[in-house]
Amino acid sequence: MGYYMFTRYFTYFLFLISIFSEAQVIAEKGIPFIKNYLPEDYGNHGKIWEIKSAQNGLVYMASENGLLEFDGKKWNRFRDYKGYTRSLFLANDSTIYTGADMDFGIWRKNKFQKFDYQSLYPYNRKIGGVNEEFWGTYAYQNQIIFVSHQNLYQYSNKKITKIPAPVRFFESFQVKGRIFLADEKKGLYEYVNNQLELLFSYPNDKNLEISGIYIEQNGTIIIVTRSSGIYTFQNGKLQTVTLEISSEIIKNKVFSFTYFDEKYWAFGTILNGLYITDHQGKIIQHLNKNKGMPNNTILSLHYQKNGKIWMGLDYGLSYSDIKNNVTYFYNTNINFGTGYTAALEGDSFYLGTNQGLYSASWNAMDNSKDANPFHIINGAEGQVWTLEKIGNTILCGHDSGLFEIENGQLKKIYNEPGVMSILSYSDDIILTGNYNGISIFKKEGNSWKFVKKMKVILGAINQIVKENNRTLWVNIPNYGFIRFVMDAQFNPISKTIINPKIFKGYFPYLFKDHLGIHILTNKSEYLYNNTTHQFDLIKKQVYLKNINNRFTGFYIPIALNSEYGFYSIHNGFALEKTIKQKQNYPFYSELLFRKSQAFNNQETRDLFNGSEMPFRFNNVKFSFVHAHEAAVQYQYYLKGFSDNWSNFSEQNEIEFLGLREGSYILFVKAKKGEQISSVKSFSFTINAPWYRSYWSYLFYFLLFYAIYVILKKIHYKRLSKQKKIFLEKEKKALEEQAEKHRQEMLLEKQKQLELEQNKLKEEIKNKTIELATKAKDDDDKNRILQTINEKISEAESNPNILKLKLGEIRRMVQSYLETEDHTFEIQMDELHQEFFKAMKKRFPNLSIYDLRLCAYLKIGLNSKEMADIFQVLPSSINVSRSRLRKKLNLSPDEDLYEFLNSIE
Repeated sequence: MGYYMFTRYFTYFLFLISIFSEAQVIAEKGIPFIKNYLPEDYGNHGKIWEIKSAQNGLVYMASENGLLEFDGKKWNRFRDYKGYTRSLFLANDSTIYTGADMDFGIWRKNKFQKFDYQSLYPYNRKIGGVNEEFWGTYAYQNQIIFVSHQNLYQYSNKKITKIPAPVRFFESFQVKGRIFLADEKKGLYEYVNNQLELLFSYPNDKNLEISGIYIEQNGTIIIVTRSSGIYTFQNGKLQTVTLEISSEIIKNKVFSFTYFDEKYWAFGTILNGLYITDHQGKIIQHLNKNKGMPNNTILSLHYQKNGKIWMGLDYGLSYSDIKNNVTYFYNTNINFGTGYTAALEGDSFYLGTNQGLYSASWNAMDNSKDANPFHIINGAEGQVWTLEKIGNTILCGHDSGLFEIENGQLKKIYNEPGVMSILSYSDDIILTGNYNGISIFKKEGNSWKFVKKMKVILGAINQIVKENNRTLWVNIPNYGFIRFVMDAQFNPISKTIINPKIFKGYFPYLFKDHLGIHILTNKSEYLYNNTTHQFDLIKKQVYLKNINNRFTGFYIPIALNSEYGFYSIHNGFALEKTIKQKQNYPFYSELLFRKSQAFNNQETRDLFNGSEMPFRFNNVKFSFVHAHEAAVQYQYYLKGFSDNWSNFSEQNEIEFLGLREGSYILFVKAKKGEQISSVKSFSFTINAPWYRSYWSYLFYFLLFYAIYVILKKIHYKRLSKQKKIFLEKEKKALEEQAEKHRQEMLLEKQKQLELEQNKLKEEIKNKTIELATKAKDDDDKNRILQTINEKISEAESNPNILKLKLGEIRRMVQSYLETEDHTFEIQMDELHQEFFKAMKKRFPNLSIYDLRLCAYLKIGLNSKEMADIFQVLPSSINVSRSRLRKKLNLSPDEDLYEFLNSIE
């Protein structure tokens, strides 16, 4: 791989500027890029007899099978007659006149940008038993001229005038508005004022077989013949001239001829391809089969304003980008391998390849010469990685070590293998990047001596760049970039590793210019920031020179001198001739919509600008192109669908699926380098489906209104009926509700009476208990009083027993007083009979004492109150309560009071 050192970077900057420059002259060294199209590439439509290009950039060709149109990507063919198409004239971008076998006519583009044909030929049969073949079609003043071998037809004001050939027209030409016709016998004629004027007769009555004509600024007519060389015609005299090209075209026979830029001639030969010369006949370029063309016979030539020269061949079609400042040396015709690096010293050109180091004379590398100028230097076989010119010496980084080129021969300096890069660190110090690390060399006298191997920095070093006197950068593929500082003994004292994955794109390349350290990839460019110690993105998208078959990662050319740069390409190398004036890279053609169609699953329809399509065609597709422009990117947006521009890309075909009805405008623009084209637009409308059309909406409105009126009437009728039914139901409901209310009132009154009855019963019961208790008390009192009365009577009647009777009375009263009064207990028992029954049913083991305790607890008596009733201590009540809880199977968390009140 070639790797470029600090001393070249300023020159690189000049080369980067030249990327956007337009070539002004034809480069003489190397082969201009050649693009070939075999017949199967353009539909096997036969030979191409004439080629023209329109102002919009499209190229049109008269082929054996019709009129061909080519935009650089796709071919179209138009045919409406049986014979071969022989000639054509482009009146404008949409009108073409053609001459064919037994026909001539006019093609006009319709609104769909497709051609319709109208024949102008007044005959439909052979004339005199001869098929007319129209080999010439021209515009002259306000006329269109069609030329066959037999006649000239002049078409103007929708009328045709025929002028017969003096004998037989051999060829016809139009040069700077003048029309010349070469007769096979009589000589060269010019068509003037609707008639033929003889310019000169052939010398010795021999047909010169004129193949081309050119008129110089002084009026001299240059006559190019097929086999007799070049003549001049001036002041009525025809003379032969001998130029450098003369012997070549006499030997190889000129079949086609053209000129361009008022500076160059192009000769298409039958036997040896294309020659391009200046007006002095000096050969500048020579292209033939050995240099990449399909064959050597050139039937037609056309120069396009974008710098391409088109060639219709006996087999196929080619163009050469002759005005491009990049030319190529291919290994197919010069067997030197793949070029990796190069250097130029005086007239000596050195080329480092994968096969070894070659040299050639710089002057012998012009493409006008067919000899192989390269020869390998003895002992230089093997991979050459880099050539670096230091002072007056060229150093060679070779697979087998470091060499110096001296008098065209190699002299070994050091044998460490794999020298991939060389840096001139100072006047007497160089650093080399090797397969494994960096070596340091010092100049002693006139030779370089190995000093040492740098420590720490390891790996295959394919670039070394000097940031300042102490700081270096190295590029290690598949590892990354290392920035390090050296001490006086060339030892790294600090280093920083940059991971290449942070850079967008592939094959990051390291270089320095006046701004600082850069990283360049195939996508972006970055600049090192010495403040943040990070790389800042300075270009999101870079324009790389369009080098065909560029070797991976070679983005910047090696500067050979102030005029030429070197690129490595697969199977060869390329040279770029520097153009010093800076210009924007122009568009030579206009942006064209090539295909506009609406489609569905069954059929496709063409669109024109302003088309209206039915809704079933709501899928559209477009293709657009800048015809025959390289490295063009496109951007678009569809108004009515989205207001956001797409990203720039090389895609020039787009589809929009499932569009809704409405009006749309497609906007498209293109970018080439830093140049952006004007915006082109295409409008179309997709009509609504029948069920969403305006008439449909009107019908829907009327239908809905009619339905509304009908439904409203039905609703009113139904509402009236429902109102009647509702009133009847409401009346019935009210009656039912009144009856229900009456029943509820009766039931409520019955419940109230039952409650009052139960209450009376309870009161009666209570009163009964109270009266029974009172009666018993009164009976007991009366019985005791009676007994006391009897004792008193006995004592009164017998004073001797008074004392005895008083004692009996005292004891009786005492006994009555001490007798337990169970009135409260009896009342409690009577009041809680239902409760006792429920408790006995659930808990049969409860005693009378337990039941009474439950009753007292239920009515809320506390322990002291219950102790007074039972005439025990309060603590005994607490013990009784605990026992009761166990008998009732209550857990400690359950409340005894709530439990007893839950028993009904």
